[in-house]
Amino acid sequence: MADVVLLQIIQSVFWLLVLGGAIFVFRKEIKMLLRSIGSFEVAGASFHLKDQKETLKSYALLSDILIDLLSREGRIEPMRHLMVPSQIETIGAFALKYTTEVERQEWNEELLKNIAYLLFRFGRYKHAVQIYDALLEKRPDHVELLNLKALALMTSRLAEPVEQATNLLRALTKRYPEFSHLRFNYALALSLSENVEEAYKEMRRAITDGYSPAQGENPLLDPLFHHAREARPDLIEALRDHLTSIVKAAQQRAPAGAKSRAYER
Repeated sequence: MADVVLLQIIQSVFWLLVLGGAIFVFRKEIKMLLRSIGSFEVAGASFHLKDQKETLKSYALLSDILIDLLSREGRIEPMRHLMVPSQIETIGAFALKYTTEVERQEWNEELLKNIAYLLFRFGRYKHAVQIYDALLEKRPDHVELLNLKALALMTSRLAEPVEQATNLLRALTKRYPEFSHLRFNYALALSLSENVEEAYKEMRRAITDGYSPAQGENPLLDPLFHHAREARPDLIEALRDHLTSIVKAAQQRAPAGAKSRAYER
């Protein structure tokens, strides 16, 4: 029995020596192999990571399924309700690193735009603006990117960013007077700037031009229009009357059997 145990020990020691020798002989190759773990593809781009341990933890969050969801066109709003702030922070860090490590011509712009939207919806407006600025370096006249950047600045509700947003939206409404959603956002920025009478004029024009928020929501109840509602309830009442008349006119123009959803007051 003792001989059998001794034989097993000798065999174990032998294979440990063989393994140790192999590691020593092929140490360079093994080191390169371990380094290659820090190189992988995500969103069609190859990443070579320096801080492998921590960065890999962050990038692991962005699986192929999540990349696909974040890269889809259209509303990204449903994704917001599935995430928590810590996850948004991780995704934001990923996006900023993405813009520095991936060649600009290979960027997944929809992915970056959607991540920026999620960031400012979670109150991370600075990171969102950084991403929009990176995208705008490539497409400086992209109207929707400029509009989204303005929205991100507005969500801060801080004087300097709101002023930047107001100036940006003022220029956009002059360049694209037919886009009622730009005028609506401009009215919100004016309200945040406490320029109530101008906010009223721009909101009235946006409604006249046919601005219609998603899901039949009342545009006058937007949280960013709070100051105008509080400061001049008389002007808001006039806007409500104007909105009601616009809705009724739209209902009358609608084909027989069709219903236009009225805004709740």
